[in-house]
Amino acid sequence: MSPPTPEAVFALLEGRPGAVWLDGGAESWSVIAWEPESVIVEGSDWPRAGRSLTRASGPGDGPPFRSGVIGYLSYGAGHQVAPVPREAQTPEPEIWLGRYSGALCYHGPTRRWVATGSAQRDLLEEAEALPSPPPAGPSTRRPSWSRQAFLEAVERIRDLLSEGDCYQVNLTRAEHVLTDDRPFDIYRRLRHSNASWGAFLRLADDMAVLCNSPEQFLIARGSEVCTDPIKGTRARAEDADADRAAHHSLLTSPKDLAELTMIVDLVRNDLGRVAAVGSVTAGPRRITGHANVWHSSQAVSATLASGRDVWDALAATFPPGSVTGAPKVRACQRIAELEPEPRGVYCGSIGYVSDCGESRWNVAIRTGVWQPGRMRYHVGGGIVIASDPASEWQETIDKARELERALGLRPSSEASL
Repeated sequence: MSPPTPEAVFALLEGRPGAVWLDGGAESWSVIAWEPESVIVEGSDWPRAGRSLTRASGPGDGPPFRSGVIGYLSYGAGHQVAPVPREAQTPEPEIWLGRYSGALCYHGPTRRWVATGSAQRDLLEEAEALPSPPPAGPSTRRPSWSRQAFLEAVERIRDLLSEGDCYQVNLTRAEHVLTDDRPFDIYRRLRHSNASWGAFLRLADDMAVLCNSPEQFLIARGSEVCTDPIKGTRARAEDADADRAAHHSLLTSPKDLAELTMIVDLVRNDLGRVAAVGSVTAGPRRITGHANVWHSSQAVSATLASGRDVWDALAATFPPGSVTGAPKVRACQRIAELEPEPRGVYCGSIGYVSDCGESRWNVAIRTGVWQPGRMRYHVGGGIVIASDPASEWQETIDKARELERALGLRPSSEASL
């Protein structure tokens, strides 16, 4: 008999407050945990709070998570570790960090389950194959910005860049959707384009976070850390020749290369604050295909200095440079001035710090917050002086396609927004 899928197992838990699924898809480990011992949702020092929930046990064999901390840091939590503006309050807490004494871990490549810590395997016996999720119900949306307002904001950023105010600013816009769909059904439809950094977090009976991120923020194994910022996007095409042309366009674009190079330099400097001298290195630029877009990225690795841990690394690099701009503090100031709504968990990070010394955090893009009858999500991209406002608008539409499909929304168009 084939082992149950993570979807089937998590279906037994998804309605319980505190149930979490860090979704590694078919290529990596997935982690399912529930009944946290404690949860922290506020505090002026989240690195200290997270560290207080971590019980170092040393490395060991098996899955990367045995017991430890799972949760998220919202984009707005950046003000606790960097001199950036504080966001307005959002429905979801600024941080949500839970202490879990065990988990069910699923290795996608081998379809193998491992129970760690206090987690029991009983759920594996109870899980049953799921039918396809029901079709998305009728949904309607209210965008935070009109197309014209977004284009004007891009032009404003280009003016600032030409004046030397900063080098790059990440600009995002929110969509508010009215939907009667269950959050787990939405997530099941969304994860069919999973890029190995997804997550479902049931914060409360009336709130859940749904994430289908393609971007790694921080991976740590002992003192070795790695981040992999994304900059540069092209829409995929059904026609093979057109799809190859889109790939080539991204690969050879001076604008996208410059955009990524700026952020890689920023990340190198961030990691350098907590890394051993001379240990920060950048790998080659890569083009990666996802369900609806091509992305370019470049990994940056380092060895932590003596006395530093993963919470120090998170604090030094937060908020993620790929969703702020450069220089980071100035870009965040401009974001606060230009964007009409707070980002909340979007553009923050979702992940875990395991007691065994391993850690995995994503960049919380392609992310929505569900509440009964509604859901909010954001889309955006980096603006540089060479940006074309209409192309930047189109990029946000390309990035939103999988969320639109999962919610049953009519595809965005320039005429409709």
